[in-house]
Amino acid sequence: MLALAAGLATPPAARANQSGQPGVPPNAAHGPDAATPPGGPVSITDDTGREVRLPHPARRIVALYGAFNELLAAMDLTDRIAARTAADQEPAAIRLLPVIGTHMRPSPEMVAAVAPDLVLQMEGRREAGEAVEGLRALGIPVAVFRVGSFDELFGVLRRVGALTGEPQRAAGLEAALRARLDAVAARVADRPRPTVFFEVRHPNLLAAGADSIVTDIIARAGGRNCVTAEGRVARLSEEELLRLNPDVYLLQRGPMNPEPEPPAARPHYAALAAVRAGRVRDVDEARYSRPGPRAVDAVEELARYLHPDVWGTTPAIPAPTGGQAAP
Repeated sequence: MLALAAGLATPPAARANQSGQPGVPPNAAHGPDAATPPGGPVSITDDTGREVRLPHPARRIVALYGAFNELLAAMDLTDRIAARTAADQEPAAIRLLPVIGTHMRPSPEMVAAVAPDLVLQMEGRREAGEAVEGLRALGIPVAVFRVGSFDELFGVLRRVGALTGEPQRAAGLEAALRARLDAVAARVADRPRPTVFFEVRHPNLLAAGADSIVTDIIARAGGRNCVTAEGRVARLSEEELLRLNPDVYLLQRGPMNPEPEPPAARPHYAALAAVRAGRVRDVDEARYSRPGPRAVDAVEELARYLHPDVWGTTPAIPAPTGGQAAP
């Protein structure tokens, strides 16, 4: 098994852009810069403080969290994805790849069987850490990242660019995504900021906490998360929600919250300002709770909803399609 895990596939030939991902700059530079010569060693420090060193840029990558597949696709590196977890469907090109278990409980043997030279994982629950240690025991390099804001997302992007030997592609994508965020920021800079509640799950109410990318999405869209509890998610009582009394109520739809009851139909929720004003919207879990390139789409659509007068329209937020969320 160790020999299998250490085996390296021949790097695939470069392909034309097939990512279909928004924000990918045209004519992005395809070659590494002088600091990362073709075939030379690369290294980064991940968000657990561990140094990840590779003898050459990664060519066969297994992402145990779907947002990293979307990041690779946005860099036009879909052809380097070697396998997927059971829940991952995006980009569409990966749907025919081998499945290696779930992102919380991947099979080390199935991962090793696709001979990756790099595995990417999101920092999260204890089970995720156990999976990482199992893979490292097989000699497979694993980088673990934490993403709770756009600044952290861009930090991950730069390090993935280093590990793949594609820092120029990473820089081009970061510039394109930052430009879109800056365009929204310029429009909402002087606008009043409504308070927003983001429902992660109901019943047993969970909300997006202060350390989630949702909080950054709301802020960049010109709102303010009314939940200030630390952590990515916060458990709230009905009494606490009524005390917060948000101006806008967002409830995600997806695997974590598949069929939420409309707030207006729940006992006592009719007292909320957001419900009384009809400022309640379903949003796509894949855009809002998955910290990847599509989070920029979430900022743009939410800004238009919170501040329609700035754009001169009252557009609907796109219908949810579901997706894997952060643990």
